[in-house]
Amino acid sequence: MFAHLASGLRAALKHPKLVALLWGGYLLLALVPALPGLNWLRGAMDFSPAAGTALQRFDFGLAGELSNYDHSNVFGLLTMTLLGGVLVALLSSAFAMGGTLEVLGGEGEARPFMHRFFRGGGHFFWRFVRLTIIAAVCLVIVVGVVSVGVGAATTPLADSEWEPAGYLAGFARMIVAVLVGALFLLALDYARIRVARDGGRSMFKAYVRALGFVLRRLLTAYGIAIPIVVMLAALMVCYLAYETNAPAASTWGAIATLFLIQQAVVLGRVFLRVSLVGAERQYDLTMRPTPAPAAAFVPAVEGSTSAAEQPPLSADSASPQG
Repeated sequence: MFAHLASGLRAALKHPKLVALLWGGYLLLALVPALPGLNWLRGAMDFSPAAGTALQRFDFGLAGELSNYDHSNVFGLLTMTLLGGVLVALLSSAFAMGGTLEVLGGEGEARPFMHRFFRGGGHFFWRFVRLTIIAAVCLVIVVGVVSVGVGAATTPLADSEWEPAGYLAGFARMIVAVLVGALFLLALDYARIRVARDGGRSMFKAYVRALGFVLRRLLTAYGIAIPIVVMLAALMVCYLAYETNAPAASTWGAIATLFLIQQAVVLGRVFLRVSLVGAERQYDLTMRPTPAPAAAFVPAVEGSTSAAEQPPLSADSASPQG
Protein backbone atom coordinates (compact mmCIF):
# COMPACT_ATOMS: atom_id res chain seq x y z
CA MET A 1 0.00 0.00 0.00
CA PHE A 2 2.69 2.51 0.97
CA ALA A 3 4.79 1.40 -2.00
CA HIS A 4 1.92 2.25 -4.36
CA LEU A 5 1.41 5.58 -2.62
CA ALA A 6 5.11 6.42 -2.97
CA SER A 7 4.94 5.39 -6.62
CA GLY A 8 2.07 7.82 -7.16
CA LEU A 9 3.94 10.69 -5.53
CA ARG A 10 6.99 9.94 -7.69
CA ALA A 11 4.79 9.90 -10.80
CA ALA A 12 3.49 13.38 -9.98
CA LEU A 13 7.03 14.63 -9.34
CA LYS A 14 8.22 13.16 -12.66
CA HIS A 15 5.52 14.99 -14.61
CA PRO A 16 5.60 18.65 -13.54
CA LYS A 17 4.28 19.66 -16.98
CA LEU A 18 1.17 17.59 -16.37
CA VAL A 19 0.55 19.19 -12.97
CA ALA A 20 1.13 22.69 -14.38
CA LEU A 21 -1.15 22.07 -17.38
CA LEU A 22 -4.00 20.82 -15.21
CA TRP A 23 -3.59 23.74 -12.83
CA GLY A 24 -3.63 26.22 -15.73
CA GLY A 25 -6.70 24.58 -17.23
CA TYR A 26 -8.61 24.78 -13.97
CA LEU A 27 -7.58 28.41 -13.56
CA LEU A 28 -8.91 29.30 -17.00
CA LEU A 29 -12.17 27.47 -16.30
CA ALA A 30 -12.56 29.35 -13.01
CA LEU A 31 -11.99 32.69 -14.75
CA VAL A 32 -14.90 32.14 -17.15
CA PRO A 33 -17.62 32.73 -14.52
CA ALA A 34 -15.41 34.82 -12.24
CA LEU A 35 -14.61 37.67 -14.63
CA PRO A 36 -18.24 38.56 -15.48
CA GLY A 37 -19.12 38.25 -11.79
CA LEU A 38 -16.30 40.57 -10.76
CA ASN A 39 -17.32 43.06 -13.44
CA TRP A 40 -20.90 43.07 -12.14
CA LEU A 41 -19.71 43.35 -8.52
CA ARG A 42 -17.46 46.28 -9.41
CA GLY A 43 -20.37 48.11 -11.00
CA ALA A 44 -22.52 47.49 -7.94
CA MET A 45 -19.85 48.50 -5.40
CA ASP A 46 -18.17 51.46 -7.08
CA PHE A 47 -20.46 54.03 -5.54
CA SER A 48 -21.56 52.11 -2.46
CA PRO A 49 -20.45 53.47 0.93
CA ALA A 50 -20.40 49.88 2.20
CA ALA A 51 -17.59 48.87 -0.17
CA GLY A 52 -14.97 49.42 2.53
CA THR A 53 -16.89 47.18 4.93
CA ALA A 54 -17.09 44.43 2.31
CA LEU A 55 -13.30 44.39 2.10
CA GLN A 56 -13.08 43.68 5.82
CA ARG A 57 -15.69 40.93 6.18
CA PHE A 58 -18.68 39.32 4.52
CA ASP A 59 -21.95 41.10 5.27
CA PHE A 60 -25.27 39.30 4.67
CA GLY A 61 -27.15 42.59 4.75
CA LEU A 62 -24.94 44.01 2.04
CA ALA A 63 -25.42 40.85 -0.03
CA GLY A 64 -29.18 41.31 0.23
CA GLU A 65 -28.88 44.94 -0.91
CA LEU A 66 -26.73 43.94 -3.86
CA SER A 67 -29.43 41.52 -4.95
CA ASN A 68 -31.60 44.57 -5.70
CA TYR A 69 -28.88 46.24 -7.78
CA ASP A 70 -30.17 46.92 -11.33
CA HIS A 71 -33.23 44.76 -10.42
CA SER A 72 -31.61 41.56 -11.69
CA ASN A 73 -32.21 38.10 -10.22
CA VAL A 74 -28.76 37.80 -8.69
CA PHE A 75 -29.30 34.58 -6.76
CA GLY A 76 -30.91 32.91 -9.76
CA LEU A 77 -27.98 34.00 -11.88
CA LEU A 78 -25.53 32.63 -9.30
CA THR A 79 -27.43 29.34 -9.18
CA MET A 80 -27.31 28.93 -12.96
CA THR A 81 -23.63 29.89 -12.95
CA LEU A 82 -22.86 27.25 -10.33
CA LEU A 83 -24.81 24.58 -12.21
CA GLY A 84 -23.02 25.50 -15.42
CA GLY A 85 -19.70 25.39 -13.58
CA VAL A 86 -20.47 21.90 -12.23
CA LEU A 87 -21.35 20.66 -15.73
CA VAL A 88 -18.17 22.12 -17.22
CA ALA A 89 -16.14 20.64 -14.34
CA LEU A 90 -17.55 17.16 -15.01
CA LEU A 91 -16.78 17.38 -18.73
CA SER A 92 -13.32 18.82 -18.18
CA SER A 93 -12.62 16.14 -15.57
CA ALA A 94 -13.32 13.40 -18.13
CA PHE A 95 -10.96 15.04 -20.63
CA ALA A 96 -8.26 15.73 -18.04
CA MET A 97 -8.39 12.16 -16.72
CA GLY A 98 -7.94 10.74 -20.21
CA GLY A 99 -4.95 12.98 -20.82
CA THR A 100 -3.46 12.20 -17.40
CA LEU A 101 -3.68 8.44 -17.90
CA GLU A 102 -2.20 8.72 -21.39
CA VAL A 103 0.77 10.69 -20.05
CA LEU A 104 1.31 8.40 -17.04
CA GLY A 105 1.09 5.33 -19.25
CA GLY A 106 3.36 6.68 -21.97
CA GLU A 107 6.72 6.37 -20.24
CA GLY A 108 9.53 6.49 -22.78
CA GLU A 109 7.27 7.52 -25.67
CA ALA A 110 8.96 9.88 -28.10
CA ARG A 111 5.85 11.93 -28.91
CA PRO A 112 5.65 15.40 -27.31
CA PHE A 113 3.88 15.80 -23.99
CA MET A 114 1.06 17.99 -25.36
CA HIS A 115 0.39 15.51 -28.15
CA ARG A 116 0.04 12.63 -25.68
CA PHE A 117 -2.17 14.58 -23.29
CA PHE A 118 -4.65 15.84 -25.87
CA ARG A 119 -4.63 12.50 -27.69
CA GLY A 120 -5.65 10.70 -24.51
CA GLY A 121 -8.15 13.37 -23.52
CA GLY A 122 -9.90 13.23 -26.87
CA HIS A 123 -9.69 9.48 -27.33
CA PHE A 124 -11.31 8.55 -24.01
CA PHE A 125 -13.52 11.62 -23.55
CA TRP A 126 -16.97 10.21 -24.35
CA ARG A 127 -16.26 6.88 -22.69
CA PHE A 128 -15.20 8.67 -19.50
CA VAL A 129 -18.28 10.90 -19.66
CA ARG A 130 -20.48 7.79 -19.82
CA LEU A 131 -18.57 6.28 -16.92
CA THR A 132 -19.15 9.46 -14.90
CA ILE A 133 -22.91 9.33 -15.57
CA ILE A 134 -23.08 5.66 -14.56
CA ALA A 135 -21.10 6.33 -11.37
CA ALA A 136 -23.25 9.37 -10.50
CA VAL A 137 -26.51 7.43 -10.91
CA CYS A 138 -25.22 4.52 -8.80
CA LEU A 139 -23.86 6.89 -6.16
CA VAL A 140 -27.12 8.85 -5.79
CA ILE A 141 -29.27 5.72 -5.57
CA VAL A 142 -27.08 3.75 -3.17
CA VAL A 143 -26.17 6.69 -0.93
CA GLY A 144 -29.86 7.60 -0.71
CA VAL A 145 -30.86 4.07 0.26
CA VAL A 146 -28.00 3.76 2.77
CA SER A 147 -28.79 7.15 4.30
CA VAL A 148 -32.42 6.14 4.83
CA GLY A 149 -31.32 2.85 6.41
CA VAL A 150 -28.77 4.48 8.69
CA GLY A 151 -31.31 7.17 9.60
CA ALA A 152 -33.82 4.51 10.63
CA ALA A 153 -31.16 2.66 12.62
CA THR A 154 -30.07 5.79 14.47
CA THR A 155 -33.58 7.09 15.19
CA PRO A 156 -33.53 5.87 18.82
CA LEU A 157 -30.22 7.66 19.29
CA ALA A 158 -31.55 10.86 17.76
CA ASP A 159 -34.66 10.72 19.99
CA SER A 160 -32.62 10.15 23.12
CA GLU A 161 -32.89 12.64 25.95
CA TRP A 162 -29.11 12.81 26.03
CA GLU A 163 -28.36 16.01 24.14
CA PRO A 164 -25.13 14.92 22.32
CA ALA A 165 -26.94 11.82 21.00
CA GLY A 166 -28.54 13.79 18.17
CA TYR A 167 -25.18 15.12 17.04
CA LEU A 168 -23.68 11.62 17.18
CA ALA A 169 -26.52 10.29 15.04
CA GLY A 170 -26.00 13.01 12.47
CA PHE A 171 -22.23 12.42 12.47
CA ALA A 172 -22.76 8.68 11.97
CA ARG A 173 -25.04 9.30 8.99
CA MET A 174 -22.51 11.67 7.47
CA ILE A 175 -19.57 9.26 7.93
CA VAL A 176 -21.46 6.36 6.36
CA ALA A 177 -22.57 8.51 3.42
CA VAL A 178 -18.99 9.72 2.83
CA LEU A 179 -17.54 6.19 2.98
CA VAL A 180 -20.17 4.79 0.61
CA GLY A 181 -19.78 7.73 -1.76
CA ALA A 182 -16.00 7.28 -1.72
CA LEU A 183 -16.51 3.64 -2.77
CA PHE A 184 -18.25 4.67 -5.98
CA LEU A 185 -15.73 7.43 -6.70
CA LEU A 186 -12.84 5.01 -6.27
CA ALA A 187 -14.59 2.57 -8.59
CA LEU A 188 -14.88 5.37 -11.14
CA ASP A 189 -11.12 5.95 -10.98
CA TYR A 190 -10.30 2.27 -11.41
CA ALA A 191 -12.85 1.92 -14.23
CA ARG A 192 -11.20 4.77 -16.10
CA ILE A 193 -7.76 3.27 -15.51
CA ARG A 194 -8.89 -0.09 -16.90
CA VAL A 195 -10.60 1.43 -19.94
CA ALA A 196 -7.49 3.47 -20.72
CA ARG A 197 -5.35 0.37 -20.37
CA ASP A 198 -7.54 -2.23 -22.11
CA GLY A 199 -9.55 -0.04 -24.51
CA GLY A 200 -12.92 -1.45 -23.42
CA ARG A 201 -16.13 -0.22 -25.02
CA SER A 202 -18.80 -1.37 -22.57
CA MET A 203 -18.72 1.28 -19.85
CA PHE A 204 -21.35 -0.36 -17.66
CA LYS A 205 -19.41 -3.62 -17.62
CA ALA A 206 -16.16 -1.74 -16.95
CA TYR A 207 -17.71 0.09 -14.00
CA VAL A 208 -19.23 -3.06 -12.49
CA ARG A 209 -15.88 -4.85 -12.74
CA ALA A 210 -14.07 -1.90 -11.16
CA LEU A 211 -16.64 -1.79 -8.36
CA GLY A 212 -16.03 -5.49 -7.70
CA PHE A 213 -12.29 -4.88 -7.78
CA VAL A 214 -12.58 -2.20 -5.08
CA LEU A 215 -15.01 -4.24 -2.95
CA ARG A 216 -12.61 -7.20 -2.91
CA ARG A 217 -9.71 -4.94 -1.87
CA LEU A 218 -11.38 -2.34 0.32
CA LEU A 219 -8.52 -1.94 2.80
CA THR A 220 -5.87 -1.33 0.18
CA ALA A 221 -8.07 0.85 -2.05
CA TYR A 222 -9.07 3.06 0.87
CA GLY A 223 -5.57 2.85 2.32
CA ILE A 224 -4.13 4.41 -0.85
CA ALA A 225 -6.75 7.17 -0.99
CA ILE A 226 -6.97 8.15 2.69
CA PRO A 227 -3.36 9.47 3.04
CA ILE A 228 -3.95 11.66 -0.03
CA VAL A 229 -7.18 12.96 1.51
CA VAL A 230 -5.37 13.63 4.80
CA MET A 231 -2.66 15.60 3.00
CA LEU A 232 -5.32 17.56 1.14
CA ALA A 233 -7.13 18.29 4.40
CA ALA A 234 -3.87 19.47 5.97
CA LEU A 235 -3.33 21.78 3.00
CA MET A 236 -6.80 23.26 3.42
CA VAL A 237 -6.31 23.69 7.18
CA CYS A 238 -3.10 25.62 6.54
CA TYR A 239 -4.92 27.86 4.07
CA LEU A 240 -7.81 28.49 6.47
CA ALA A 241 -5.34 29.27 9.25
CA TYR A 242 -3.69 31.88 7.04
CA GLU A 243 -7.05 33.28 5.93
CA THR A 244 -8.23 33.56 9.54
CA ASN A 245 -5.11 35.26 10.91
CA ALA A 246 -4.04 37.37 7.93
CA PRO A 247 -5.10 41.01 7.79
CA ALA A 248 -8.02 41.92 5.55
CA ALA A 249 -7.15 42.08 1.86
CA SER A 250 -7.90 45.78 1.60
CA THR A 251 -4.97 46.72 -0.65
CA TRP A 252 -3.85 45.49 -4.07
CA GLY A 253 -0.75 43.94 -2.52
CA ALA A 254 -2.79 42.00 0.03
CA ILE A 255 -5.23 40.89 -2.68
CA ALA A 256 -2.36 39.69 -4.89
CA THR A 257 -0.82 37.80 -1.96
CA LEU A 258 -4.11 36.11 -1.17
CA PHE A 259 -4.56 35.16 -4.84
CA LEU A 260 -1.07 33.63 -5.03
CA ILE A 261 -1.66 31.62 -1.85
CA GLN A 262 -4.99 30.38 -3.18
CA GLN A 263 -3.37 29.27 -6.43
CA ALA A 264 -0.58 27.53 -4.50
CA VAL A 265 -3.28 25.56 -2.67
CA VAL A 266 -4.95 24.68 -5.98
CA LEU A 267 -1.58 23.61 -7.39
CA GLY A 268 -1.03 21.38 -4.35
CA ARG A 269 -4.49 19.89 -4.78
CA VAL A 270 -3.76 19.09 -8.44
CA PHE A 271 -0.43 17.52 -7.46
CA LEU A 272 -2.16 15.28 -4.92
CA ARG A 273 -4.83 14.30 -7.44
CA VAL A 274 -2.19 13.24 -9.98
CA SER A 275 -0.42 11.35 -7.19
CA LEU A 276 -3.62 9.49 -6.33
CA VAL A 277 -4.24 8.52 -9.95
CA GLY A 278 -0.63 7.39 -10.30
CA ALA A 279 -0.87 5.27 -7.14
CA GLU A 280 -4.18 3.71 -8.21
CA ARG A 281 -2.79 2.95 -11.66
CA GLN A 282 0.29 1.29 -10.15
CA TYR A 283 -1.90 -0.79 -7.85
CA ASP A 284 -4.07 -1.88 -10.76
CA LEU A 285 -0.96 -2.85 -12.73
CA THR A 286 0.26 -4.91 -9.78
CA MET A 287 -3.04 -6.74 -9.41
CA ARG A 288 -3.51 -7.24 -13.15
CA PRO A 289 -0.13 -7.64 -14.85
CA THR A 290 -0.08 -7.14 -18.59
CA PRO A 291 -0.50 -10.52 -20.31
CA ALA A 292 2.31 -11.66 -22.59
CA PRO A 293 1.39 -11.31 -26.27
CA ALA A 294 0.54 -14.60 -27.97
CA ALA A 295 2.95 -15.86 -30.60
CA ALA A 296 1.75 -15.30 -34.13
CA PHE A 297 0.51 -18.45 -35.91
CA VAL A 298 2.38 -19.25 -39.12
CA PRO A 299 0.80 -21.93 -41.33
CA ALA A 300 3.08 -24.67 -42.61
CA VAL A 301 4.10 -24.49 -46.25
CA GLU A 302 4.75 -27.67 -48.22
CA GLY A 303 8.47 -28.32 -48.49
CA SER A 304 9.30 -26.10 -45.53
CA THR A 305 9.62 -26.63 -41.82
CA SER A 306 6.48 -27.17 -39.79
CA ALA A 307 4.67 -24.32 -38.05
CA ALA A 308 5.87 -25.55 -34.68
CA GLU A 309 9.48 -25.40 -35.84
CA GLN A 310 9.23 -21.92 -37.33
CA PRO A 311 10.14 -19.00 -35.08
CA PRO A 312 7.27 -16.68 -34.11
CA LEU A 313 6.92 -13.49 -36.07
CA SER A 314 8.10 -10.33 -34.39
CA ALA A 315 5.81 -7.32 -34.04
CA ASP A 316 7.69 -5.54 -36.84
CA SER A 317 7.56 -8.40 -39.29
CA ALA A 318 3.91 -9.10 -38.53
CA SER A 319 2.85 -5.55 -39.35
CA PRO A 320 1.70 -4.81 -42.94
CA GLN A 321 4.23 -3.13 -45.15
CA GLY A 322 3.71 -0.09 -47.25
